[in-house]
Amino acid sequence: MSTFINIGRKLLITSIFRLQCVSQFKLKPGYTRSIHSSTGLFIKMYMEKENEYAYSVLENKGYAINIYTKHSSEAISQEEFQRLNKEDWTKKTTQEIFEIFPIFGKYCSQHSLCISSEIFDNFIDNLTDTIQMATDSQLKTLFYSLNMWPETASIRTRNYIEVWAALDDECLKRLKNWSHDEILSFISLFFMLNVTRVSDFSWKSINKLATKANQLTPGQLVQTLFFVGVLRKQPHDMHNLEIHFSKNFACFSVEDIGIMSMGFFKSKCPIRSMELASKIINKVIEGSEHVHEVALAAILKIIRYSVKQNKNNEIFSLLDVLQHQVTRLSVMCNVHLALVGTSSLTVHNDCLTKIAHYIMDHMHETRLKDLERLIFTYGTFNLIPATKDNFFSKVIEELKKPERFPEISQHGKSYSCCISFFGLVGIYPVDLISKALSPEFIENTYGKHMFSYGKELLSLHNSAEIFCRESAMNRLSEKAVLLLSKKYTDYVPSENYKKQYNISEKMMLDIMKVLGDCRGGQNYVIAEHILTHHQRGDIIICNDHNGKPMPVKEAFKNDTFGYIRKPPDDNDWIVLIIGGKNSLIQNCNVPTGQFQTKIRELAALGYTPILVPWKTYSQLDNFEEKESYLCSLIENRSRKNHSCTDTVFNSLHSHNS
Repeated sequence: MSTFINIGRKLLITSIFRLQCVSQFKLKPGYTRSIHSSTGLFIKMYMEKENEYAYSVLENKGYAINIYTKHSSEAISQEEFQRLNKEDWTKKTTQEIFEIFPIFGKYCSQHSLCISSEIFDNFIDNLTDTIQMATDSQLKTLFYSLNMWPETASIRTRNYIEVWAALDDECLKRLKNWSHDEILSFISLFFMLNVTRVSDFSWKSINKLATKANQLTPGQLVQTLFFVGVLRKQPHDMHNLEIHFSKNFACFSVEDIGIMSMGFFKSKCPIRSMELASKIINKVIEGSEHVHEVALAAILKIIRYSVKQNKNNEIFSLLDVLQHQVTRLSVMCNVHLALVGTSSLTVHNDCLTKIAHYIMDHMHETRLKDLERLIFTYGTFNLIPATKDNFFSKVIEELKKPERFPEISQHGKSYSCCISFFGLVGIYPVDLISKALSPEFIENTYGKHMFSYGKELLSLHNSAEIFCRESAMNRLSEKAVLLLSKKYTDYVPSENYKKQYNISEKMMLDIMKVLGDCRGGQNYVIAEHILTHHQRGDIIICNDHNGKPMPVKEAFKNDTFGYIRKPPDDNDWIVLIIGGKNSLIQNCNVPTGQFQTKIRELAALGYTPILVPWKTYSQLDNFEEKESYLCSLIENRSRKNHSCTDTVFNSLHSHNS
């Protein structure tokens, strides 16, 4: 039966062509391990730098087995190899087959022979047939023996897949009989082969360990969460692991916490317990001077992913301490340090300024993706770092360098997003926007189908329409604008359409009702999309030159949805922007970059923009209070008195390059 299965496997993968090995990854002095490359049917499996660091910590602490030790085997001559290859392996004992496997591996490594060669088919068939008769110790030896062979182009290369798949099947059969330590040691061996993510044994083992989380020792828990990160998929009982993590928190070092954080973040599982999140933050603050940058980056990722509210100012305290570590950290770690406050909208000016200084000194080694994240961060906080040279100008200069062109071509979406995020601080580099909107660039990045275009392209197009109208530059086609506008906007809420609305939508409906009642009816207030690169619509009202309400229901009736809508006449057209829970930066009540951008764009079009923050509006108890508050906002920010908006717009627009 096993032979029949092997034949079936070979038939399945025979048609898959062989790829060339592309690189090697140095793990430890004197030992190298190649990386599997893949396209299409080939699954990309490689030893990430942070996984290498994490496993070395597990190994040094005695949690995990050593997978980097080179196993020696007998060297043979070419004549001996040819003789052995002609043997009838069906007549050999299990022990003989197991013993010759690493010998073949060493010979092939020395002579650049791949396991996929047909000359090994007979031997591999017999090897996989006898794996079921191996002892647990022999089973482990087979992993190390397979690792001695030259690297294959893919984990799905013929013969190679036969062996590791047979090992996977056999380990799965024995799973129920193994202890937690034995299970983890065999998962480590699949990790050594870089096949953890496609191993059924590894996945089912992690699920088994998660269901019995309360039985795991601290070391076993760290290993389990590490492999959750390698699998990039959370087990069914992930919450059990979090609970056990919290109960045994005192047992873990910062490095342990960093490794476990990888498990949560890579499996896209936020930490639910804010008490545990607080413990992690305090642990980092205590050990900030010595925490390894890989562990710190992993912790910062899971904090950003989990903590959405800055209770007790913990995020600010974390940034206050870590600002002194900026110069010793890598670019990657500093990027995550800058990002950590974005989810809770916690800004620390000094820390962000130090990061800007550091990045400017290491601009050439900062990836495009990291520049995109940094521009997003500073844009979200409306922060122009107090550096000697303008930080944003330096980034723009960097993006114009010819040596960046290959990276931009390869990661076009990151480039488009990066350029669109400049708009958050009122910077609109015409040449860079034009490049992002060029037909050649768009086709190379997004393909030929307009529906695959990203929202960032619509944002760039509309920004160009508002702020760069006189510039000769590329734009999206009308067809693309209309399609993307429909794709990236939400329907405005309506009292006539019943559904489960979120907080912002309920707030919009409530404001429309209050304004309708106090201004003369529903004909005097509407909800529409003026700027279609913003997801949510806004409330529109109008006052004449004497400040009296004007009907607006039919004002935009003849406009085609998707285009930017300008005020129909010279009356005072007022737009109320619904500021949800995340509309204001913590502790300073300043609108985030996204809302400030909308205010700036509406003002440039001739509207009077007014932000209605949820933080204030939610505190109003009755109709009278809401009416008084809204009328006061409208009166204070009418066209005659909205110099504040003009000041903000002019100061930010002065950075337009």
